[in-house]
Amino acid sequence: MKPTKLSAIVSYAVASSIIGVFLAEFLVRSGAPIPVSPTSLVAVLPFISVSLVVFAWPIFKYRQAVRARLEQVKKDPASASNSPAPKRVDPFYAVRVALLAKSTAIAGAFFSGWHAGVLIALLSSPSPTTGLLWRAILAVAGSIAMVVCGLVVERACKVPPDAKLESGDADGAAA
Repeated sequence: MKPTKLSAIVSYAVASSIIGVFLAEFLVRSGAPIPVSPTSLVAVLPFISVSLVVFAWPIFKYRQAVRARLEQVKKDPASASNSPAPKRVDPFYAVRVALLAKSTAIAGAFFSGWHAGVLIALLSSPSPTTGLLWRAILAVAGSIAMVVCGLVVERACKVPPDAKLESGDADGAAA
């Protein structure tokens, strides 16, 4: 699985914001209200981001332990055989978290674009309601949080390049 490119995330957000603006304008001209997301969705978007970080916490701790061990080996190569290797994260769990992170980042890009488009439509309306404006602003912020958390967790789920030291091999020779 290749990491998600930032250009893809931006293009998803731009495309969905264009669709959001045009659809909101079309609905308003048809006599319907501007389609602002409900408060429950606005509350769930940051919750998804926090949940993703909680799921990735063991991976963050593992990477931190590997980094600490590498620094210890750099300072004292003889200590590599004395100290135990960090407990590995289940690779299936890491792949599932990586897939969840990638999908969260992509979904967050679509949501942020949509909500930005709706926000633009609200700001261009003759009398925007402040309650709807705040809901749209919070939805954009929650969606951006989804994108950021998704990209950070996805990068954290990559196999570290220094994983060869995990087996206790201080000189980095292939096993």
